[in-house]
Amino acid sequence: MLQTKIFLKYFTISVVLIFIISVVFLSNKTLLFFFPDKIWAHKVNNIEKLEEASKKYAGIELDVVFHKKTNSFDVNHPPDSSINLSLTEFFLSQKNSVSNCKYWIDFKNLDYENKKLSADKLDSIANVFEIDKKNIIIESISPKFLKLFDDKGFLTSYYLPTNLNLLDDKNLESVLKTINTNISTFKNTYISFNYKDYEIINRRFPYKKKLTWFTNYGSLNKISARILLFEISMDENVDILLIPLK
Repeated sequence: MLQTKIFLKYFTISVVLIFIISVVFLSNKTLLFFFPDKIWAHKVNNIEKLEEASKKYAGIELDVVFHKKTNSFDVNHPPDSSINLSLTEFFLSQKNSVSNCKYWIDFKNLDYENKKLSADKLDSIANVFEIDKKNIIIESISPKFLKLFDDKGFLTSYYLPTNLNLLDDKNLESVLKTINTNISTFKNTYISFNYKDYEIINRRFPYKKKLTWFTNYGSLNKISARILLFEISMDENVDILLIPLK
């Protein structure tokens, strides 16, 4: 009887400890605790999220669409409906803290037609709010149009083709060759991609500076995915890992 009670006691303690360890391991807060400078908030596209994220994270990621007619950036991630929040209003809402934060701007519609006007506009906004341009990363799927932003002192990132982990060997090799050509030709500061493609990208481009993001597990095993996230966070060539803002 005594042995049974002792067994149940230690069994219960073990179960509780395993539960606590599992919760901690699977929590994004743990990543933020161990890597506070590297873990940033993902998709901070309104003022409410900005107010919350700026208190907890070293940097934030937001999405913008540039409108030539109004010469303005709309903070929005298509196909989401616009809330008519301009980038100027976004920065203005931070008041005195805007210059202390770091920003990853996913430029959704950068192209040949708007590259100069948008670069000039962002340069003007950064100057007005006295934001160090090295605290702003401009990301685009079109690396060749990022040069004007590089020239103005901003950091830039080439947004890589997605779902590389789902491609067969032949198609993957073709895409990787295109990526390599773009990296060699345009020399953007970073390459950026979903964390699920990390192992592929890291094998091919181990020394290239990287940005990545985690939004969901998808089909990946949670334990394997978490191990991968910690591996990514410890990689000295990964500067930022985005996580969802809860």
